[in-house]
Amino acid sequence: MKYLEYLIKMQGIAKIGLTFSTDPYALDNYLEIQYLTKKMLEQYTNTALENDNYFIKDIYPTPSVSARVMIIENNKILLVREVVDHKYALPGGWCDLYDSPQETAIKEVLQESGYDVRIKRVLGIFDHNKHQDKATSICEYSIIFEGEIIGGKPETAYETDEVNFYDLNELPPFSWKISQEEYQIALDVLLNNKDTYFE
Repeated sequence: MKYLEYLIKMQGIAKIGLTFSTDPYALDNYLEIQYLTKKMLEQYTNTALENDNYFIKDIYPTPSVSARVMIIENNKILLVREVVDHKYALPGGWCDLYDSPQETAIKEVLQESGYDVRIKRVLGIFDHNKHQDKATSICEYSIIFEGEIIGGKPETAYETDEVNFYDLNELPPFSWKISQEEYQIALDVLLNNKDTYFE
């Protein structure tokens, strides 16, 4: 990774941590990361930054991108249960700075389910908001990949509290992170070897 990309990514980590963490010790550490990387950015670019964090400045609004993975074994699909609402989703999450969608998908599956996976192909690219019953404040494009397990074992993380395979005809309730419509479209592409769906 290039030095400038590294510094900007560290600033992104600091911003996320300061936004979502509630632990005082962690917040102090994120503030220190933010301060140190700001100083390094200023030295590298020879420019004084107006704000403490690179991402506080106004930028052109663009959609967030998430990557999710559909894994089917023996006519059963891998799902994880979300801690926040106790509903289920395909493992996956937001794409971080300078991580490709494929890298994100592999990393998120490991974090949320404990499995190492190989990405086989893209099943669909969705405008996620179009498939929601209720409008959300996040404009999101969702990429759903087909994957296969190559190692690991089922383990939960801080965002998930259950990892399991479910019969395709007996699914638990889905969280807002994936709609039934998106799921059915991606499943149809996978099972019937159709071309990638995109919006």
